[in-house]
Amino acid sequence: MKTARKTLFGVLRRVIFWPVALALIISAIVFATVSFHALRTQHENNMTLIARTISYSVEASLMFDDDQTATEILDSIIVREHLCDISIHTARGRLFAQAGDSCESSLDRIADAINQIAFFDDTTRVDIINNQQILGTVEIKGDGSVFASFLRHKLVVFIACLILAVLAARVPARWMEQRFAAELDALASMARAARLEGNFTRRLPSFEIAEFNGLGQDFNALFGEIQASNAELMLRQSQLEIVNNKLSRMAMCDTLTGLANRTCFSEQLEKTIERASAAKSKVGVLYIDNDHFKEVNDNYGHAAGDALLVNIGHRLSGAVRESDLVARLGGDEFAILLAPVGSEDDLLHVANKILAATARKLRLIEKVDIELGVSIGMALFPDQANDPVALLRAADHAMYRAKRLGRGRACLYDPSIDVSLEET
Repeated sequence: MKTARKTLFGVLRRVIFWPVALALIISAIVFATVSFHALRTQHENNMTLIARTISYSVEASLMFDDDQTATEILDSIIVREHLCDISIHTARGRLFAQAGDSCESSLDRIADAINQIAFFDDTTRVDIINNQQILGTVEIKGDGSVFASFLRHKLVVFIACLILAVLAARVPARWMEQRFAAELDALASMARAARLEGNFTRRLPSFEIAEFNGLGQDFNALFGEIQASNAELMLRQSQLEIVNNKLSRMAMCDTLTGLANRTCFSEQLEKTIERASAAKSKVGVLYIDNDHFKEVNDNYGHAAGDALLVNIGHRLSGAVRESDLVARLGGDEFAILLAPVGSEDDLLHVANKILAATARKLRLIEKVDIELGVSIGMALFPDQANDPVALLRAADHAMYRAKRLGRGRACLYDPSIDVSLEET
């Protein structure tokens, strides 16, 4: 079974309540003890004064042995002074007069119990003296109601103190709860957003409580560092993506002409044939070779040969659709992927446009024009080949046939080409 955790505010309430309650209880006990001691002293002094008053009042009656008058005096005094019992004894110990009922009421019994608990004897004795001669003794006993009333009042005060302790503890606890709640909620909300949403952009305001304010500033600094680290990581990731894209383009592009290279052409040819097979459509490939590249290289150098290749690449790109792919396979060999195409006539149409575009001479240097001239081999999927490798090979064989027939022309693949190549 999972143990319930204590809340901060619950702990704060207990921390505040018990010291306040304990302080009030101790204060009430101390106050009650001091008050009880002062009351007992005052009560003893009062009882002594009453006993002396009685001794003065009954002195004459005792001298003349008038017990009736003495009893009347005692009856009036016991009612007026709220005493429980008054008795007068002669010097020889004989009971001379008495008044009272020996405190047999329930209130008196309670008072007697209080007196016993307080280790206090509520009986007062005073000698009756005339001319330095002891005539007798006055003995009075209080009814203890003053102590019962004191206890009752102090009990009420004690209960009131406990109620005040509860209220006094709730008020500052509520105040602290309202004061702390907003700051703790802000801290918790910020941490929750960071954990669940990965949001490190939030910042905490300044708090009134110094400890919370310090914690909030540490949070802000930590989140700032994390945000900066994330920004740096994102920048590095972006740079890596740029580099990767650049490397990918470099891996798929010819560095001299900017056209697709053999790898890129092979991948696109394979994907295009897969789509064409599913759609029951046709794909055409043109294999192109420059007729005068070796002469330009030998007569004018490699720089001139490179310029020739770049120029041919531009002319080939201008002769086809944007959706068609022009690639340099290597050396002075180029290839064009045409998709979709309807028939062999479409291949012938594009080949004628290329022958026309490359028929114009290239001005290499001042007053030096060089012949471009290309030979083109054509093949159609699925009419002449059923896979990418066979289709490219068929176009290559058709290109060699075009060269043998006199260059500067285009030839469509025919199976008889393979036989003639083998005989050659």
